[in-house]
Amino acid sequence: MTEATPQRTLPALGLLSIFGLIFLVILSKQSNDPQKGWIEGWQELTPFTHPRRALAAAATKDYLYVLGGVDAQNRYVRPVEYARILPDGQLGPWKQTSALLEGRFYLAAASHGGYLYALGGGGGELGDDNVPLASVERAKINADGSLQAWQHHSYLTTPRRGLTAAIINERLYAIGGYNGLFLKSTEFIALEAGQQPAQWQLATQQAQVDRYIHASAILGNRMYLLGGHVEKGGLMSYGDVEFSTANASGQLAPWRIAPTHLLTPRFIASAFAFDNYLYIVGGHDGIQRLSSVEMAHVSSDGKITAWTPQPDLNHQRSATAIATSGRYTYIAGGIDDQGVLRSVEMAQIGSHGKLGYIAQSDTALAGK
Repeated sequence: MTEATPQRTLPALGLLSIFGLIFLVILSKQSNDPQKGWIEGWQELTPFTHPRRALAAAATKDYLYVLGGVDAQNRYVRPVEYARILPDGQLGPWKQTSALLEGRFYLAAASHGGYLYALGGGGGELGDDNVPLASVERAKINADGSLQAWQHHSYLTTPRRGLTAAIINERLYAIGGYNGLFLKSTEFIALEAGQQPAQWQLATQQAQVDRYIHASAILGNRMYLLGGHVEKGGLMSYGDVEFSTANASGQLAPWRIAPTHLLTPRFIASAFAFDNYLYIVGGHDGIQRLSSVEMAHVSSDGKITAWTPQPDLNHQRSATAIATSGRYTYIAGGIDDQGVLRSVEMAQIGSHGKLGYIAQSDTALAGK
């Protein structure tokens, strides 16, 4: 009798294992099913007031900002606009707030520690006399999302037009751009609340490719550079991606070019990252403006898988700006074949990195 007990126990354990597996499969299926009302693609939101191309955008938890750029008459747009980000990712009414000290386009922007920063860009007369800027200005963000007056913050070590910006470990980075030459350099500055700004410092490691009007994205302390305009050669745009890691001192590890390439080489595109996914959005391939969006998965050691298409934007657009708040990503402004844009598109990051949004019911819309 004592020897028969294990024989009865084993089948019981087997049944429990089977039931457990079935339960896990059901849970996995439920977690991977799209949310009710989920639509793949990008949703058009309320447009802002001033059409802008070559603008910048930044977001906090509660507000989305668009700043800089030039309008359809090639005039600098100095007023900054902002809208409240609602719990469902929609935007409240756009409002105008403090204007930039200096008109600038192909600038970069970032928000950190209750401040909004505007970096570099092009200033002065548009056209051949346009000059890359080294100035950085910032404005304090009020509780209602409005900005206090902009103030001069610092000067970059080199003027940069067509740069990108990133925040990693309490440091602000200015990446690439143009100062008369296409740049491979990156520089950074420590952002310490309540203290006078330190000096900008050049990173000792330079990118392998001199990138101008490129895109960049951050995952943790890893920095990715995507595409960009080719200074010399037959093709106008790069299709490669390279990456580096910021260490505790702010310096960068040697840059490495990923073995996988974009499906479509592009410049004046926008990029962002979320969880372990990397995205590039819109831009220009040297022939036409793009509405296409691509995504790649990034492994824990930084390796990038093959790029795959995602739902297209509603507009072919280049010289846009992008900002992410929580699981919501916003692509703003730019230019299409009809002219300079003031429209905004939003996508939410869903399961497996898919992009889409939750369709709103007529009742929900009526209540807004």
